[in-house]
Amino acid sequence: MSAKQLVRLAIGLGVLLLLWGAAALIRDRESGSAGGGFALPRLARGDVDSVRIVRTSDTTLLARRDSSTWTVNGLPAAAGAPEELLTALTDTALAAELVAERSASHAGLGIDSASGTRVRVAGEESLLADLIVGQRTPDLTGGYLRRAGDSAVYLVRGRLTELLSRTPDDWRDRKIARVAPDSVARIEVRRGSRSYALRRRERGWALGARAPADSAAVADMLAALRQVDASGFATPAQADSAGFSPADRRTTLLQADGTALLVLAFDSTAGGFWVRADSGATVYRVDSFTADRLAPAESSVRASSR
Repeated sequence: MSAKQLVRLAIGLGVLLLLWGAAALIRDRESGSAGGGFALPRLARGDVDSVRIVRTSDTTLLARRDSSTWTVNGLPAAAGAPEELLTALTDTALAAELVAERSASHAGLGIDSASGTRVRVAGEESLLADLIVGQRTPDLTGGYLRRAGDSAVYLVRGRLTELLSRTPDDWRDRKIARVAPDSVARIEVRRGSRSYALRRRERGWALGARAPADSAAVADMLAALRQVDASGFATPAQADSAGFSPADRRTTLLQADGTALLVLAFDSTAGGFWVRADSGATVYRVDSFTADRLAPAESSVRASSR
């Protein structure tokens, strides 16, 4: 290769480098004008009073009741769930990548006005964040997000998109009851027309007046009653149609002085049971396995004669 050809080659490479640099500069300027990089304001927990999540199928309003408790659509929220969301909102500032700048790409990412989830984080007197959230990434490690009114879309790593895909019921407190086993002196169970009672003795439990009970079966029942959680909730229509008078099953826990600790009423359904505690009007759903632990058949708690 001659010296003249080498000079021409060097000039050509220089021109290409200049063009590449100019294109990169233009991209950077366009990215800056489109969004300037994504970062939420640092959200102090005490500053957030509510988070409204509007999806195409439902709306969830998480509202602070006091310093430690929240409601979801006016009902008790699960302990710690709103705090998880606040943490995820804060963490989005740590890892965000610009992936699209034109509104034409919004539909494909599930972040357009028709399919995106609108999220408004509010303080006592101001709107702290207004976002549109789209689909999760294929590897489920993040999702797509943009500011309301801005076409720039960011890939945000973390749990934010996952949490915002929850239904209103997913945010609700599923706690039905908590009973300390040592506080129970008597258990009364009715299943249909048949009923029986378990009585705590100095050593073990008795079934009826004198017959010994299966200590392992009673221990399992008390373990289930220590923490009774629902698998879901009845809709208003389902709650209205649930039959608790008389209930298909009923479990009553009593203290030594005869004071009732808890009464659970059950109504059977095709996929499990509706259950309601005497202390509240909420109708919960539990599966058949759980219902059988909370209100077992008499034969399962009777001590073996062998």
